[in-house]
Amino acid sequence: MALARLMGGSRKGVSRVLDRVLSADRDCPAVLSAADIADLLRAEGADFHAVCATADALRKETCGNKVSFVVNRNINFTNVCVKRCRFCAFSRTAAKQSECYVLPLDEIVRRASEAADLGATEVCVQAGLLPNASPTLYTEIAAAIKAARPHLHLHAFSPEEVLYGASRGKSSVRDFLVSLREAGVDTLPGTSAEILGDDALRRRLAPGRLSTSDWVDVVRTAHAVGLRTTATMMYGHIETPEHVARHLQILREIQSDTAGFTEFVPLGFIASEAPGRLDGSIGADLREGPTGPEVLRTHAVARIVLHGSIDNIQASWVKEGVKMAQVLLNAGCNDLGGTLVNESISTSAGASFGQMLRPREMRKLIVSCRRVPYERLTDYRVKGAEDRASELDDVDVAQFGSYSQLVASPDFRFRRKPAARSTAPAMSPSNPGAPGMSRHMSSTAWARGCNDREDRVVTFSPSITVIPTYECFNSCTYCNFRTTATRSSAGWTPLATVRSQLERAPGGTVEVLVMSGEVHPGLVNIRAEWVQHVADICNLALDMGFMPHTNVGPLSEAEFAVLKPVNFSMGLMLEQVVALPVHRHAPSKHPSVRIEAIRAAGELGIPFTTGILCGIGETEKQRLESLEVLAGLQQKHGHLQECILQPHSTGSQQRETPSDWQSTFDLNDLPDLIRAARSILPDSVGIQVPPNLVASQKGLLRRCLDAGARDLGGISLVNKDEVNPDFVFPGVPGLARELAVSGYELRERPPVYPTFARRFLKGRLLESLMQHEDRFGFQRP
Repeated sequence: MALARLMGGSRKGVSRVLDRVLSADRDCPAVLSAADIADLLRAEGADFHAVCATADALRKETCGNKVSFVVNRNINFTNVCVKRCRFCAFSRTAAKQSECYVLPLDEIVRRASEAADLGATEVCVQAGLLPNASPTLYTEIAAAIKAARPHLHLHAFSPEEVLYGASRGKSSVRDFLVSLREAGVDTLPGTSAEILGDDALRRRLAPGRLSTSDWVDVVRTAHAVGLRTTATMMYGHIETPEHVARHLQILREIQSDTAGFTEFVPLGFIASEAPGRLDGSIGADLREGPTGPEVLRTHAVARIVLHGSIDNIQASWVKEGVKMAQVLLNAGCNDLGGTLVNESISTSAGASFGQMLRPREMRKLIVSCRRVPYERLTDYRVKGAEDRASELDDVDVAQFGSYSQLVASPDFRFRRKPAARSTAPAMSPSNPGAPGMSRHMSSTAWARGCNDREDRVVTFSPSITVIPTYECFNSCTYCNFRTTATRSSAGWTPLATVRSQLERAPGGTVEVLVMSGEVHPGLVNIRAEWVQHVADICNLALDMGFMPHTNVGPLSEAEFAVLKPVNFSMGLMLEQVVALPVHRHAPSKHPSVRIEAIRAAGELGIPFTTGILCGIGETEKQRLESLEVLAGLQQKHGHLQECILQPHSTGSQQRETPSDWQSTFDLNDLPDLIRAARSILPDSVGIQVPPNLVASQKGLLRRCLDAGARDLGGISLVNKDEVNPDFVFPGVPGLARELAVSGYELRERPPVYPTFARRFLKGRLLESLMQHEDRFGFQRP
């Protein structure tokens, strides 16, 4: 009767939707439209109370009056991460070494064993994405825990970690998930979901984060290989009710196909320490987390939408506090989650509700709401008698330590690896074999599985530059290259001129760098003619025995496909991952355009050079975020052979100077940026610095090499630097002597690195490379 009265006071549209949900059979539940769901998420007044009451009725129908919890322990084994999610206050980049920790394997096992001894049935293992992680990192953690405690349920590794682990081991997601299952993983946490369905929103929250399709693919594949998962959603930031509606629909669609979700956990955004709130990078529309009514509505609507699909809706006491969690038991929730023991992620974000709830406290909270408590297993089966005592009830929580103590402690300090080997030195076969983990190795060494053998080889490509046209529709305020664009091909460099230029190339020239101003994508016919002209130049260079490398701006996948057969490698600078005033008249410099182009090249398997431009108005944090986006692209596609760290150098032709911009870049900070890049980027990505742009500071090139750079890019034996015409290339003999004094050996290379040639090149390009076998020491695959 009370529910009927509430329904009677609600708006007709809301009452109609709720009545349809309540009247449907649980085996054939009502499926709501996105518009219906969004309407419920905006409910206020009588509508709000009707939504909560409906959710509570569905909860009672599905779960009765029992409320569950699990005795578990969280093990977040590192806060070091190659990603820079703007909502995450937990992660640290390797550049902030004083705040970084990595638990060694024996400590992870000790914590899991301690939890089991105290009555825990589950450990939840998640962490940041360690730079250059060992390919066996995740499977060895799982195997070690299971070897020590075979009956402890291992709930481990988010979809983001699965994708990263698969990329580190160069395996498919399916094969990697099977290896996790065989190593002992029982279920996966369905975190890293944030908001599914709108990747533009996801990029605002976390540039470089896995996409919606990536998350869905990992979860569906996990379910297919027998690994059930939870499902989550982060809300209360920049999403709208429509975003939440689509997210819930995606979960329901997956569940209807796989039945692999055990529970749904809405996670309220905690704003206080979120980097994107502190620096404004998420945007002015960022909220300070969900309001109280929003928390209730979100959980209630989740119960309504997922009724008959996902039976268990969890209230996160660590996010919302125990009092709100109790209220949520009357708004559709039937689970209070875990005891946790250690909680780092929400605590670091500013949550103030502690890191552990004792089983006794869980029961007391539930009983005070006139519900029946029971301790469950991860899969929601009942564990033992409902009044069972736990050893955790009498343990001093101080013995487990806190996140702040862990970060401050020197015991598990993350150590950046030395600036050592390049992955792109001479053309000789690589031997990337990564050793397995040892319980007795340092916490950093076992996690990386890296080889710290120092390599003193520095490479460059003897090159000549060909310019199809200087005309460009972009107008970057720092540019020293472009001329005003026209709508005609009349000013383009003829093939006969290119042939003459190449015929005069000095002996020893290997690479033909094809660099061009850009034709506007809206000029469809002339742009197609321009792309073909670039292809003709590359084909001519191939016929004359050179190796083309093309960088002509962002291309579509179809345009890349035209140029791929006539290029050993291609390139495009990301520049920065944020839109900057210097690009206000340069549409194709927008980060989203450039990221999409780099992605498209990866989809086609093109060996690729990219990089960032420093000192054009960006902040230090934005430089690191740009590197992390590139790391994410490499993890997914594996095609980035090198990253250029290019300091902006003021030329005589540019319209604005650094004094016009918000920030500049001190050349003396370049070695520190190289160290950070070496920690963030996978080992497969070499780091390049242009020698002519660091020559003004004595000893800077050596310091850059000591920091981890191992390539100097293309050095023309006859041209000027077309992009930086005021800065001449050094002579190769003098450069070799300078490096030799510092203990480095300068070697030539072609425009494609050896491991990338073996993986990506075939046919004409591979045969052409083999003609230089003796010169570069490249061995046939």
